[in-house]
Amino acid sequence: MDVVQLLLSVPGIDVNIKDVKDRTPVMYTQDYRILALLKKYTKSCDDFPVHTVTKVVLCGNSGAGKSTLAQIILNWPSLLDPKRAVKTIEDHVRNVKLLTAGILSYYVPRSDGSIMLYDLAGHLEYYSSHSSCLEALSQSTPSTFLTLADVSEKPDDVKTQLNYWSAMIGNVCSKCPQPSEVIVIGTHTDKVEDKAKLDSLCSLLFRHADEGVNKTKQHFAGFMGLNVTDYRSADMSRFINKLLETNESVRKRCPAISLSCHVLYALLKEKVSSDKAAIPLSDLLLLLDAVKDHGLSTNISEITSYLTTLADKGLIVFFPDVNPSVSWIVLRPDVLLEQVNGAIFAPASFKEHRHSLVSNTGIIPISKLQNIFPNYDINLIVQFLLQRELCQPVIDTTDASKTLSDCVFFPCLVSVTRPSDISIPPGSFVWRMYTSSGSEFFTPRCLHALVHRLANQFTLPSTEFKHDPEVHRFSRRCTVWSTGIAWLDELAIRFIVEVDKSMQCLSFTVSAAKLKNNSQYPKQHERVLDLIKKTCEDFCPSVAKNMNESVCKGPSMDEVELPRLRKAISLQFPTLVDISGTKEVDLEEWLLVEPQLPLLIGVSMKGSSSSVPTLKDLMSTVAAKIPAKWRKVGIQLDIPVAALDDIQLQVGWRPDSNIDAFELVLGKWKSLHFHKYTWSTIIKALEAPSVDAMDVAAELRTIYFC
Repeated sequence: MDVVQLLLSVPGIDVNIKDVKDRTPVMYTQDYRILALLKKYTKSCDDFPVHTVTKVVLCGNSGAGKSTLAQIILNWPSLLDPKRAVKTIEDHVRNVKLLTAGILSYYVPRSDGSIMLYDLAGHLEYYSSHSSCLEALSQSTPSTFLTLADVSEKPDDVKTQLNYWSAMIGNVCSKCPQPSEVIVIGTHTDKVEDKAKLDSLCSLLFRHADEGVNKTKQHFAGFMGLNVTDYRSADMSRFINKLLETNESVRKRCPAISLSCHVLYALLKEKVSSDKAAIPLSDLLLLLDAVKDHGLSTNISEITSYLTTLADKGLIVFFPDVNPSVSWIVLRPDVLLEQVNGAIFAPASFKEHRHSLVSNTGIIPISKLQNIFPNYDINLIVQFLLQRELCQPVIDTTDASKTLSDCVFFPCLVSVTRPSDISIPPGSFVWRMYTSSGSEFFTPRCLHALVHRLANQFTLPSTEFKHDPEVHRFSRRCTVWSTGIAWLDELAIRFIVEVDKSMQCLSFTVSAAKLKNNSQYPKQHERVLDLIKKTCEDFCPSVAKNMNESVCKGPSMDEVELPRLRKAISLQFPTLVDISGTKEVDLEEWLLVEPQLPLLIGVSMKGSSSSVPTLKDLMSTVAAKIPAKWRKVGIQLDIPVAALDDIQLQVGWRPDSNIDAFELVLGKWKSLHFHKYTWSTIIKALEAPSVDAMDVAAELRTIYFC
């Protein structure tokens, strides 16, 4: 019996498998106890086919048609049933409720593979919490992502949307051992009357989506143009078939699940009251003791492993803790994904969900949260928010032994713009970090997590906000706005960390006019830089890996000419070079003595990866060796596909036109991306798998040691 239980806890064991005589293990069993156990496990697997579940995520900007498509997926193929009332179905699909709040989750049972469907609200205010929730769902198994974009909008706007959602998918799936599948859908095709224009636009977006998704290390499963309200069209049937085919591909790459996991889920569904949204792990252990003949181990580590698997499938939400009484099992994920997430982070236009949570400080009393969710345990709500780094407890400075205060701080609820009194003083040290590509961003999730961590680790208690006694005890000595944070430390050193409007440049400013010779000056800023780097690695891994950086000192960021950027290898006290390229200074020494010349990260300009290449050198060292790859190189250099198409038309299709096309690509690169016009950038492009010119890249590296 023990051997049978052990086998049933091993992933991949199938009690329904048949041998050459067409008999299953159950048919060979004579021990009635084993027979009863096998039948129980078989029934659990049939009633709750956890192993067949695939996560499908609908993402895109507001108005793209996500909720309409979600209803079609939910009701397919019954929508096509001639016995159904067509008018009612059409009303159901066409009159979808607008303004989705949070993440709507649906379980879609299907004989060919069940679906856990997630419909993401498309409003900017939800982007940070969306990423947080999807990170938890993307730890172990891949998903199918459906990215929707309205093709009736301006092409550049559509491409910008696709860039963001591709980056978001890449970030949330970065820790998953298997790549997720991404299907890009151009919606509202019925609004583009010119068929030739629509075909051309879809072709353009196909190439753009393919490039964007592949950059994130996920798998591009295709692009489709679709009128999401026409569920009877041939295009819709093709889409559904494509979705099911993709889900099958994802399912085959998911880790096997043990039959014990099925039994545990059946136990939760059948034995826990349906009116309970969540239970602590301690209650589940008591249930296992009370229920007989379930065949499950009561070992906490094994039960935790099963619960983690169910959570990864999206069927529950699980918050593990060393204390079983505070390890929550959320049986209704919609409570957190839709109700909590939807209400707390709702935009101002969501009247029925909106609550007065937005504040200049981002500090919210827990009592307010309890008033919003009176039917749920407030400890569950707070644990969800804390574990996903959506907020942090503000510690009561009068009692350091407290682990949870009466207030929590939400960086993403701060809606104010940068205060006018936050400026960069003369002589400040400014560190700038840039994304290496126009299609990459410092995402809202990364920004809010960074503000969250900085406020927690570096800011000091404040004596402000005396007018509000409840907030006064938990306030921090910092100023937070929608895109940044500023604070003073105990040495009166002023720090500012913020991102620009494009979300492609993160700046870190340090100023301490009274501490020119204090040895702790560089030590403190080094700690902050380490945290910035670690946060980018956690939430924007592709940006962190390919980030460019510059550092300057001057009256303001805008008055200092940007350097030629180089790839950021380390944030630990690099060598600085003045803009004439003649004087090298150690950064730590410079921070203490403050030389007058603006100093820039890099090495001497001659023979450097950050030096500006000449067209003559590029033509002889690159173009002449791989002339036929001009288009692939252009794509890696972020030349718009439309511009590459124009170059193709300009030079024609002659075999000898490739070298001319390469010259035009290099010229376009210089004009569009001058701040990235360096040897390191072209070398990186040559090393891309799609270009595959490693030998040429290696030769350049020996010359420019980059």
